Amino acid sequence: MSAPTEAPPVQMVLCAYPPAPARVGLVYQPVPGRAIKAILSLVVFWGIAPYTFIVPPHYPFPVLCLCTGGYLAHLFWTGRYRVRWFVGQCPRCGGHLRMAMGERISLPHTVPCLACHFEPLLEVQEAAEAPAPEPLRHVRPECTGAWSEEWMWDERFLACGTCGARRPATPEMRRLAFAENERGALLRQLTEEGRYLN
Repeated sequence: MSAPTEAPPVQMVLCAYPPAPARVGLVYQPVPGRAIKAILSLVVFWGIAPYTFIVPPHYPFPVLCLCTGGYLAHLFWTGRYRVRWFVGQCPRCGGHLRMAMGERISLPHTVPCLACHFEPLLEVQEAAEAPAPEPLRHVRPECTGAWSEEWMWDERFLACGTCGARRPATPEMRRLAFAENERGALLRQLTEEGRYLN
């Protein structure tokens, strides 16, 4: 059974710039699981380090085992969340920020911007600062019920097949798109039935 995905209200923050919007889906990694993985990586790599003295050259392999064990233990222990999806903008230049699926992070987390080379911080918004959820809007008002999920690079989006509008595929946006698709199907059915009445 997979752990549930949380979507906390987050924003991208950079000193001297107004906060930029961001959305992230996180899976919490429980403490016992993180501790077991960290201890296991230390035991395995530090356990084989003495036996690597046999392999010439004798110096680099034990050091490599010790460093690898320490690095993996640090990686498993410090990552409180695993990223399922992420969409965010840089507060300075407005460029899209990228974070790999499956990356282990703790909040707040630094995300480098590849456009302006600054490093904004992904942090949780205060409840009073959190904006109301934005509605699902099309580019053209006559579009209804044409939303589908698309992958662009490693991020999931909702895209309208008629007008080309794109929105981040958050759970709330998926729910709104599914409801609109149902209304659009009903509207198309009523339109087809109305043609025969004329």
